Amino acid sequence: MKKEKLKILLVDDEKEFVESLSERLGLRNLEADVAYDGEQALEALKEGKHDVMVLDLRMPGIDGIEVLRQAKERNPDVQVVVLTGHGTEKDEAMAKKLGAFAYLKKPVDIDHLIGAMKKEKMKVLLVDDEKEFVESLSERLELRNLEADVAYDGEQALEALKEGKHDMMVLDLRMPGIDGIEVLRQAKERNPDVQVVVLTGHGTDKDEAMAKKLGAVAYMRKPVDIDRLVGALQNAWKKIKKSKRAMDTLIMASAFAQAGEREMARETMKEFMEENEDDK
Repeated sequence: MKKEKLKILLVDDEKEFVESLSERLGLRNLEADVAYDGEQALEALKEGKHDVMVLDLRMPGIDGIEVLRQAKERNPDVQVVVLTGHGTEKDEAMAKKLGAFAYLKKPVDIDHLIGAMKKEKMKVLLVDDEKEFVESLSERLELRNLEADVAYDGEQALEALKEGKHDMMVLDLRMPGIDGIEVLRQAKERNPDVQVVVLTGHGTDKDEAMAKKLGAVAYMRKPVDIDRLVGALQNAWKKIKKSKRAMDTLIMASAFAQAGEREMARETMKEFMEENEDDK
């Protein structure tokens, strides 16, 4: 049985932005209704036809937090993704407490937004021997729809990577036992596709050069701005997903060609190329 499309409600008083977002979702075969304020949103939700609401916080009249509160009281099953350009950490904590599934900030990567709506989470392994720091970081990433596991040293990290479930690793350099550079080296040898962001408070220029040579996609220093870190992870995840889509497309096009469906093969490749143009 074919799975039904997600029914999406976009709520934002910035008309040009929300209409553009609706069009971009349409290009990805996702249909979205639009509400320009909290009152319209709550009225639309009465119909009970929406699975997901993408919700701004700062709006005239009923603000986003109150819309979220009332929406979850009336329909606990509706999935809410907060998307805002003006939220605070207090807003973020309140949104999560009220049941928001994800909290994203503008400007948003369209693939990350779609992943949040579909409950797709990038899986991140945080590797750092500073337990309080890494556990706090894990909680903050969870609020942004990232699934974060924790390893407190290099041995734990390499053991966790054997399971092959992590897309990304955020890696400290100075740790007891196996240091971060060696973890990076072994991780890329075992799984070249894993994306590694180095996050350290004690690295040198030499460490940075070596990390990038070994395949780290980014090198950051503590204390790090959480949005900058999330941005680096989103960019890496987008490359992973694009690579997977490219492989799937080539396999599908090849299968069509081998079956004599050359027109279907050409159309499959054409659609993939057009999608990539839209992402630029």
